[in-house]
Amino acid sequence: MDILVSGKVALSLWPVPHGLEDLLNPIGVAGSNPNKETPCVELEFSRFNQTVVFPDEQQIEEHANWTISRELGYNYCHGLSSRLACDSSVSAADAEQLRSLCSRDPLYELSEQEKDFLWRHRHYCLNIPESLPKLLLSVKWNSRDEVSQMYCLLKEWPLMEPESALELLDCNFPDPIVREFALRCLVQGLTDDKLSQYLLQLVQVLKYEMYLDNPLARFLIKKALTNQRIGHFFFWHLKSEMHNKTVSRRFGLLLEAFCRACGMYLKHLNRQVEAMDKLVNLTDTLKQEKKDETQKTQMKFLVEHMSRPDYMESLQGFVSPLNPVHQLGNLRLEECRIMSSAKRPLWLNWENPDIMSELLFTNNEIIFKNGDDLRQDMLTLQIIKIMENIWQNQGLDLRMLPYGCLSIGDRVGLIEVVKNSYTIMQIQCKGGLKGALQFNSNTLHHWIKDKNHGEAYDRAIDLFTRSCAGYCVATFILGIGDRHNSNIMVKENGQLFHIDFGHFLDHKKKKFGYKRERVPFVLTQDFLIVISKGIQESTKTKEFERFQEMCYKAYLAIRQHASLFINLFSLMLGCGMPELQSFDDIAYLRKTLALEKSQQEALEYFTKQMNDAHHGGWSTKMDWIFHTIRHMPNEH
Repeated sequence: MDILVSGKVALSLWPVPHGLEDLLNPIGVAGSNPNKETPCVELEFSRFNQTVVFPDEQQIEEHANWTISRELGYNYCHGLSSRLACDSSVSAADAEQLRSLCSRDPLYELSEQEKDFLWRHRHYCLNIPESLPKLLLSVKWNSRDEVSQMYCLLKEWPLMEPESALELLDCNFPDPIVREFALRCLVQGLTDDKLSQYLLQLVQVLKYEMYLDNPLARFLIKKALTNQRIGHFFFWHLKSEMHNKTVSRRFGLLLEAFCRACGMYLKHLNRQVEAMDKLVNLTDTLKQEKKDETQKTQMKFLVEHMSRPDYMESLQGFVSPLNPVHQLGNLRLEECRIMSSAKRPLWLNWENPDIMSELLFTNNEIIFKNGDDLRQDMLTLQIIKIMENIWQNQGLDLRMLPYGCLSIGDRVGLIEVVKNSYTIMQIQCKGGLKGALQFNSNTLHHWIKDKNHGEAYDRAIDLFTRSCAGYCVATFILGIGDRHNSNIMVKENGQLFHIDFGHFLDHKKKKFGYKRERVPFVLTQDFLIVISKGIQESTKTKEFERFQEMCYKAYLAIRQHASLFINLFSLMLGCGMPELQSFDDIAYLRKTLALEKSQQEALEYFTKQMNDAHHGGWSTKMDWIFHTIRHMPNEH
């Protein structure tokens, strides 16, 4: 039962989030700060002789019927709201305008006239279930009359596709009844596979719930307890934010509820947490006490520490946090190393204890990072995986490689090592000084040819072409920045993939105030020569035409699902990533997907970007030369 607040209420304030310039923070956490040491606002509400409760369903429906009867000039008519929902009709022109309005992307701002138009035709909107978010934004939520009518409409509203219903869980829709409707859509239409796909966002939107005990939290706990894979990642997504004071109480309660009920799997989770804590302590020591030591001295320290009985006990024989079906056996200490970057990440190697490991993989390699925020990488890889699923559903196999990446704490995380893969820079350095300094654009093609003979060569070129097309489209749409030859990799079988997604949504690195990257995405002559099987004038070949066709189809396929990607980014606003702070950041997707243009105009826009990419490949090569000169010693 919801009771109207009365009398004096003391509300402890939250600190202003870093970078917030506005006085109001609509994506801030709901509720008062549990820390009573913070500044406090004391409010006094009217007092009443009796407790005032929120009206029940029957009272709301009666009020809605009274309101509609009054609008239409009738006497009170019971059930009028339901009858209007069934019998509503509009002119063909109005119906077309409604469909056009409702097809606009989630970032489209409705004018006051459009809101009035939608509200006037609210009953007809039942015929367009996906119109619900736009209609809800047209409701005057301070009007009892309109809210009661909207609640009645929601009872009649057909369930939406779960991907569309996700939008109703963001910060724009705090109303509990609206959120409960969204959850009904998810319960009805979301398979466990799809839930796993969107779990990252569903955990984030728990922050927008008004109460600690809410239908979404109960739904996620139920799913986490009935599907071990969902439960595994549910645990880590919650635990990774326990350092955040704004959500620690909420997420702590959910973690306790899950851990109390998850049975024997709690033992596996405890082992993982224990292992990760050991690695955090080890890397903290390396960064603080051993930062000025030589690489050899640091490696000696690493091996000595990891050989200690307490470390060996913690770091062997546990489930991989990256993938709950992978067991990590004995540590292969001779294969572990400290990587050269400033945060001193660890390259760790475990035996695969599975008796069938010879048929699968004999070892498991993981990079442990302490000091880097991997949430942006995790989100980007999730989006790339969803893009790949969309392409596959449309018969387009672009062989993406969204490797495992998991944030497990405050600037702590794990990254899967992709076997038999090398950076473009490593490959170019194998081609001697000319290859390393970009004077020879054939080095990559020669390397793939050396690794693949006969029919395997044709398969490798096909694999390179498909994966290159997929990553060209994905990195362009997402505005992935800082693309150089050390974060684009190729497997020995020809599959290309990108790593290190520290900059997205066009937050690209700048030099002297100018964006260093001058092309929309990376498509150098090296890549074109591989695609055209070694032909120098590659853009005149049928192989290049096939590559272009793949890119066009891939781009249009993602454009058809623009609302889904905008929603997925919108639902992540509450996690406070530096490059995802507001809806203005997400508006970049509207630009790259050309949502204000027709499909033909959008295709022409993308074609121009593609031409700019391969004609401007020389500027990318220049950036790569300077990057190679700076980093060559570290790559050997």
